[in-house]
Amino acid sequence: MSPFTPLKNIRILDLTRLLPGAVCTMMMQQLGAEVIKVEAPDGGDYARWMPPLIDGHGALFYATNRGKQSIVLNLKDQRGQAVLKRLVVDADVLIEGNRPGVMQRLNCDYESLRQVNPRLVYCSLSGWGQSGPFTHKSGHDLNYIAQAGLLPDDATSPPGGQIADIGGAYMAMNMIMAALLQRTQTGEGAYLDVSLFESSLMFALQPLVESMAASSSDFVPGLLTGAYACYNVYYSQDGVALTLAALEEKFWRNFAHAVERPDLLDGDYMDGERQAMLKQQLAELFASRPAAEWRALLDEADCCFAVATPLADVPDNPHIQTRGHISLDAKGLPILSLLPDAESIPDTRPPAYGEHTRCILQDAGYSEQAIDDLSASNIIAFFTHDRH
Repeated sequence: MSPFTPLKNIRILDLTRLLPGAVCTMMMQQLGAEVIKVEAPDGGDYARWMPPLIDGHGALFYATNRGKQSIVLNLKDQRGQAVLKRLVVDADVLIEGNRPGVMQRLNCDYESLRQVNPRLVYCSLSGWGQSGPFTHKSGHDLNYIAQAGLLPDDATSPPGGQIADIGGAYMAMNMIMAALLQRTQTGEGAYLDVSLFESSLMFALQPLVESMAASSSDFVPGLLTGAYACYNVYYSQDGVALTLAALEEKFWRNFAHAVERPDLLDGDYMDGERQAMLKQQLAELFASRPAAEWRALLDEADCCFAVATPLADVPDNPHIQTRGHISLDAKGLPILSLLPDAESIPDTRPPAYGEHTRCILQDAGYSEQAIDDLSASNIIAFFTHDRH
């Protein structure tokens, strides 16, 4: 089967740092796009230096920036801004992750760059968006999901993954590809304002709708957030987390039959007033056997049951191994793929800081003398090895 590369010949200038932008352009690269990281002369992407380190790179940087190119460019100088505009001429997409107003002060905002390339799709991927009272407020994933109502009232630690960051990466990618499709119809680019906070709101859709609608009915909110026995987390005799998601009646019935508890079918299992009793009964039931026995009993019972997998064991999951969405590179780091067969993704390293500065400028038409002059003026930099 031929590779699925619908974004072949699409060039992306990635001015972001850390996780959201890197994941967005990583996924677009897997679909065939060329990605050039435009990094500042202050050390570039912070993720480069975040531990744990692999061959001098932050492991997260290594995993999300394989095969990309890197140019170091000082956008605080007008000559650096001129270089970026030169690169924009041949670019299809620019994605940046600065606080609102920064790119305008650098004369590299959408209105400035569209004069150079009217077909440019320009995506601002920020924490809170380009308008509103939180626009200039600092924040990270935990802050965004807290404001989106995604932290339970009894939360004592952050969740196990970056909801807003990864959600924002997907939203940015979807919006960019929609803008590229629109460009084929109009011939013009677009400006996209993507907020990590608002991306996380999509994950709160079900509980938000549920809580607002429940005020006008006798329904008890929390169907998917722990208020109901049929959709909850329990613990086995040996302390392993077990998940039951028997929302539909057929799954609840299958569960009751499998555990030989016909009494669980007495009355309405979705009755809000019965949930405390049912949760207590199920907690005691699951605590009566080790996880291995529950897996053997319920895996084939068709009742939406699963034993929690330790994070380190996820790549060894037989379903993942069969489908091939994760492979391990030579460093033992995961290669995550949008499509099955992650092994088809080249096991390449991420770019060294400024590794491709010279060749990118050569491709843009700069002479060797012009490149050396820019380097002497500290407008650009090129290195063969990363520096801390």
